[in-house]
Amino acid sequence: MAEDQSENNVIIDTDVGVDDTFCMANFLALHRKNRCKVLGITTVCGNIATEKAYQSACILVKDVLKITDVPVYRSGCSEFNDCNCSFFYGQDGHCGTLKKQSNRKFNSPEITSEQFLIEQLTTKQNITLVAIGPLTNLAKAEKLCPGVLKKCKELIVMGGAVDEPGNCPKTNMESEYNFGMDGAAARCVVSSGVNLALFPLDVTSSVRFDIVQLLNRSSRTKQKEFYKDCIEGTFSAMVLHGETKPDDKRLNIHDVHCFVYYMDPELYSIEEMRISVDEEGRVIREGDDQLTIHPVKVALSGRDDLRITQLVLGMFD
Repeated sequence: MAEDQSENNVIIDTDVGVDDTFCMANFLALHRKNRCKVLGITTVCGNIATEKAYQSACILVKDVLKITDVPVYRSGCSEFNDCNCSFFYGQDGHCGTLKKQSNRKFNSPEITSEQFLIEQLTTKQNITLVAIGPLTNLAKAEKLCPGVLKKCKELIVMGGAVDEPGNCPKTNMESEYNFGMDGAAARCVVSSGVNLALFPLDVTSSVRFDIVQLLNRSSRTKQKEFYKDCIEGTFSAMVLHGETKPDDKRLNIHDVHCFVYYMDPELYSIEEMRISVDEEGRVIREGDDQLTIHPVKVALSGRDDLRITQLVLGMFD
């Protein structure tokens, strides 16, 4: 990662679940230290509904993390999916803890998430786009302005499942959640020719984080009660939904791997693949002879779990 802030513009597209927060908080910590410039956060329906995602992101950024120079945008194209949200982490995406932090209501900006993406990608250089929710906003931007996604330096996506089972109720667990919530959007983005690094369930489910370690480090922060509620609430949700056993005190924090990769790509085993995505969001491996399909980088495993954990815990420094 380059040290010059001007070479490290970042936009985060998120559906604002707890795992998204670990990713966003790490990027915002870099932003605060002038090690990157987060141009904005674009929200989308996914874990929670469109309006809830926008309100939760505003509370998180402005009232919890006290970041005043990063704008938040609301999706103008994802409300069709509001009825399909799982609310895995509760109505606010944070196991109810955001209500303890703020009861403010925020007005929506004049431009939408997808409009902001187009505006920034067509006027600024050196943008890393980090997409940690369904790809609805990105696909809409690409349809409105063909080729716009290829203007980013790199697109880092948490989504898809290559060999792992799916976890999306909308598709009867046939696909990973972010891809399954809007399979057409995932297919559009993957086939766009963008410089794509994909983090599927195969890697995000295999590298897990110790709860005691997370609680100990977060206890040093001003937001310690918020993080404690998020960590314990996430574990309870994982147990409830059968993603872990009650005596396995580790968390899956899927989206945070996009941040770790941004910091140090060498921490993951990456394979170039020619893949396509069907309407249900299933990832299909294509043969090497399919030269019309643009190859993407797919992370399949972590190389150094200790170092990955250390980078994630840096958000609490």
